[in-house]
Amino acid sequence: MQAMQYKINLPADYDMNIIKNRIKDNGYKTDHFTDLLFKAYLISEKDNDNISNSYCPLYIWKQTEGMNTFIFDGYFDNIIASFGWQNINIGMTTKIELNDNFAQSRYILEENFIIPAQAQLNNFDFRIPKYQYYTGQVVIYNPDKWAYAIFTFFKDKPTKANQNLYQVLHLSLDN
Repeated sequence: MQAMQYKINLPADYDMNIIKNRIKDNGYKTDHFTDLLFKAYLISEKDNDNISNSYCPLYIWKQTEGMNTFIFDGYFDNIIASFGWQNINIGMTTKIELNDNFAQSRYILEENFIIPAQAQLNNFDFRIPKYQYYTGQVVIYNPDKWAYAIFTFFKDKPTKANQNLYQVLHLSLDN
């Protein structure tokens, strides 16, 4: 499975209600989207345990055809029209764990790591942290950048500091 995310950094004085209303009015449009396992509509808000405002949805695709449809058949054009040209980060998944209560996810903790140069990658340890009360966890790696990210989903706000914490405003699922 492939992962896709674009991170739109917004000014400190940006009215985040614009993004919240956009998601409230349009989030359902990716429910049951072809080849989409899920899309998490994510935001961070300055002074709400974050240093900046951002909109950065996370997609997990079961097949590349659905991702290609989203990017090249007009859906991503809405992002370009609203926010300008955006780079899309693409990665491969190495772990996807969605618990029975995954649909109740309201927060995501993103942790980023470097894969250091080494003599071999056989049995590489992604050092996935264990949390209590999480609703899901996805590990995405990118060999182009030799980096990986761990996204841990929670129903309730986690207390871990010094990490990227996002609110989930809508979760589009395949079922």
